[in-house]
Amino acid sequence: MLSVLKMRAEVIKYSATSSLKPDYYFIQGYFIGLAVCPEMVPLQQWFPSLFGKDALTSVELPEKIVAVQQLYNTAMDKVMAQDLKLPAKCVLSKKDFSGSLAKEQPLPQWCNGVIKALKFIDKRSLNTAQKEELKQLSEILSGFTSVAKAKKQFDMSGGNYQYNAFEFKRLLTTYLGNTIYEMRFAGADSGDEASSPYDLDQLNEELQGFVDFALSNNQPEIIKQLDEVINVLEHSMGKAYFEQNTGFFWGLLETRSYMRLKARRAQLNFEHGAVDNAISDLQELLLLNPNDNQANRYPLANYFVLTKRWHDLEQLLKDYEEQSLFMLSVDTLACYALTGASEQSNELKRQLKQSNKHFEAYITGRKKAPTGPTLGYSVGDKTEVFCYLELAGKEVWRSVDGALFWLRQQ
Repeated sequence: MLSVLKMRAEVIKYSATSSLKPDYYFIQGYFIGLAVCPEMVPLQQWFPSLFGKDALTSVELPEKIVAVQQLYNTAMDKVMAQDLKLPAKCVLSKKDFSGSLAKEQPLPQWCNGVIKALKFIDKRSLNTAQKEELKQLSEILSGFTSVAKAKKQFDMSGGNYQYNAFEFKRLLTTYLGNTIYEMRFAGADSGDEASSPYDLDQLNEELQGFVDFALSNNQPEIIKQLDEVINVLEHSMGKAYFEQNTGFFWGLLETRSYMRLKARRAQLNFEHGAVDNAISDLQELLLLNPNDNQANRYPLANYFVLTKRWHDLEQLLKDYEEQSLFMLSVDTLACYALTGASEQSNELKRQLKQSNKHFEAYITGRKKAPTGPTLGYSVGDKTEVFCYLELAGKEVWRSVDGALFWLRQQ
């Protein structure tokens, strides 16, 4: 077996004598692309496609392609071991973004190699999930083949394409791994394994920059990026992982980035008018972690009031029997909405006002809450009311006719 350096040198030397003369990084990407194919592509097909139609006619072929075959085998072995890494020089430079996407650079060459090999796939034989994975991977790879393609694929927010490109580059091997898994192994998955098919610790580490960004950015275009990343995480964990760990998801440290991003997506969806989407995310989070360490039940309760889903709110209040300001407020408001100024609703109002003396003044607008996020709160303190307001508390009370006027009454 040739050493790594000798193998590289021989592959480059052989490529230079071929009619197509593919770049070394193109060849590496091409072999990874072959690994994505659901069925093994015979050498008689991929070799001429890579080096030229006359590449298999030489009588000296066995000696000439030893290094090529070894590089191919090495790539396949790494894929089977889930050791997916781009070559070290396949970089996307922050200092010279355009230069790193020039045609002759390693990253575009590698991506073009993968794309070419993917053409062996007969899309007619794929199921829906496989087609979706392949389409998504192909689009992302295309985005790294030139600056023009990067603008087309990653411009989700009117000019922020470079930041988006860096995030997709960070997750490129994860997208690749998900596609390989869907193409080659998903159909054979017995569903009995509770572990994730991918290294979630490594993925979380790669995602940390995006998590910090998403938690501090309120622009609507972030929702699409969250959709992409959450989808990657869900595929990476796999169906069996969810089935086996539902009920104590927050207790698994590797799931916390996923849960934080999902809760953030719910918040942004609500803020931008997609309330039903927000509710769906929060319900799923409570199913995964009924202990609700993230306090997702509080915004969910408010969203139920806003959408008049009284039955769902009633069930949520039964699931979380507590006398916190957050839950007592929606319980009081729901009772008033359904029964008016009844004996029951008036009693709940009395308890609500008693639980926090600052509540009425800030909800009715007699006092104005400070702008900006509230970093923690104390029960009974005005900071507790500020946190409630940040969860759309005032909008919730305004959504029920006459509720604010009724709240002012003794």
